[in-house]
Amino acid sequence: MAKLYYFTSTMNAGKTTQLLQFNYNCIKKNINTLTFISTLKNKKNCIRSRVGLKNLAIPINNKINIYKYIEKYKHMTKYIFIDEVQFLTKKQIYEIITIVDKLKINVITYGLKTDFKLKLFTASKYLISLSDKIFEIEALCKCGKKAIANARINKFGKKITQGKQINLNKKIYIPTCRYHYFNFIDKKK
Repeated sequence: MAKLYYFTSTMNAGKTTQLLQFNYNCIKKNINTLTFISTLKNKKNCIRSRVGLKNLAIPINNKINIYKYIEKYKHMTKYIFIDEVQFLTKKQIYEIITIVDKLKINVITYGLKTDFKLKLFTASKYLISLSDKIFEIEALCKCGKKAIANARINKFGKKITQGKQINLNKKIYIPTCRYHYFNFIDKKK
């Protein structure tokens, strides 16, 4: 029975590294996979982790019907991996569910749960509600506690609480525990 899996965490937790390792293990066992990445996050059609692992990926923008794309490959695909799933639309999450339920292909998704304001990404909300299995990958705050939030900081090291939901500059985010998110201390102090 095919399942929808959702792996989530804050930034810098190793989500992409885990995706690439799982995909690599499948390939070594001659299990056919397809990998996808949001074009919002990546313009090079490549999933790349901070530790140097990488793999070619099929780009997904908000206009692509994922179900129709996969339907062509249904007889030769066992697993589908999607990185940066938080950037997908509600419609695309429902397409993924249809892939699992009708085409009987396992879909493994990786992404952030919340933005820097602690608001759920739309795709994450539906994945939390509809996934067969949800896994949380733990990241650490600077204090050693489990990180649950991505604090956005400005060039002066102060936490930002206003602005657009998405900013792709990884250097402005710090994974924090709940305490340090709500009691953020400037880097300068």
